[in-house]
Order: sequence, then C-alpha cells, then structure tokens
Amino acid sequence: MKKIIITLCAFILSVHIIYAQETETKKKATFATKIIHNSVAGFYPIFFGNFETNKNYDITMYSIFWTNTSFGNLESGSDLLLETGVGIGFKLLDNKLYVNPTFGISHGKFSSDSKETKIGEGLVPNLFVAYNDGLFDFEGYIAYYKSLREDDGIVTKDYLLNWAAPGIQIGNRVVLGAFYESFGITRLEDAPGSVKIYQWLGGSIKMKFDKGIAFRISAGSTLNTDVGTSDEFYKVSAFIPL
Repeated sequence: MKKIIITLCAFILSVHIIYAQETETKKKATFATKIIHNSVAGFYPIFFGNFETNKNYDITMYSIFWTNTSFGNLESGSDLLLETGVGIGFKLLDNKLYVNPTFGISHGKFSSDSKETKIGEGLVPNLFVAYNDGLFDFEGYIAYYKSLREDDGIVTKDYLLNWAAPGIQIGNRVVLGAFYESFGITRLEDAPGSVKIYQWLGGSIKMKFDKGIAFRISAGSTLNTDVGTSDEFYKVSAFIPL
C-alpha cells in the first residue's frame, strides 16, 4: 500500500511538472538580433527581446548600438549613441499584421553639441509595422528623436527617421519590392527651418531562410539632401533569431 501511495504521488508530481513545463512553453521569451549597414549611418546592431503573454499582445524591448563616431565624439570615437526601449507588440488579423509601438530613450550626445555623454538625453517614441498575407509583404518604421537635456550652454536638436519596404512575395523565400527611407533634423535650437540629411528611394529584395532568418538588401538613388550625402545609397540587414 505504501508503495502504491508513493507511486501515485510520484505520478501526480510528474504530471504537474509536465503541465507546468507545457504552460511555460506557451509563454515564450525570445531574443533576436538585426545587423544593419547603410551608406550614411554605417554599421549598427540591434537586439530585440520578446515576452509572450496570455493576451493578444507581447511585451517587447530593444537596444540599438550605433557605431558611427559622428553620432558621438568624432575625434575620440567615444560617447556614441545608445538606444534602449520597451513596447507592446500586437498580433492582428490572424497574425498577418504586427504592430509594435515602443517608447525608447537615447543616451550619448546625439541630440546636442554637448562634449560628453548625457544619460537619458532624449526620448525616442517609435513604431514598427509588418504585414504579410502570403502575397503582399510590408515593413515600415518611424522614430522621432526628441531632446530632453536642455542644459545651459548646449544647442539641442530633434530628428525624424522613417522607412518603408513594400513588396510582393515570390514563392516562400523571396520578396521583391521598393524601399524608401528619410532622415532629417526637424528642429535645431536657435535656427529656423529643418535639415534633410537624406531621402532615399530604390529597390529591395528580401530573402527568407529557415528558423526565421531574413536578409534584405536595398539600393537606389538619393532624392534629396541638404548636407551633400552621396547620390546613391545602399542598405543591408540581417535578422537572426537567437
């Protein structure tokens, strides 16, 4: 009898452990990186975290490590721009549409002419949208860099970045389409008007691999620039779940 009770208790405990493990697998916590290089900003890796919930949304986080020294102190290569943020990812239309509004914070000296790093230098509200119905594929992003540290003796500025990549899916592996990106200064303290750093338009190809890996290459012409950037552009990115 004692053995039967012990065996029964062990079985109940095993079932409880299995059920707990199955419950945990339903709430996944995933991590991914996106490596990007373009002809103006240079090389910058992005890291994403995603925490599933029992609702129709996930909790997301991100961090961008901008390596372009002109975003910090050009001579020393220090005080580079760092972005960190958290958001909510909504899966809509039977998971065809993904909408991810995020609240980011910038650190460094990107939004001013400060000589050194400022923690919490600016706010970066941003929005990422992705859609795929098996034929039409779309990715788009917009971010506003709003300076916060209005210290005496420094000049502050705000930026707007946006890009869009609509395309048609060819088979299961390839998306062919267009690419548009714009980046500029929307406000420069003590100076009127705005400054268009670049405005791009070109073609794009995205290739999909197993395990959620995606590689995109885009290239084309510069439509507008107030600072003399190149007449042509390129941008490559690789999204890699870890």
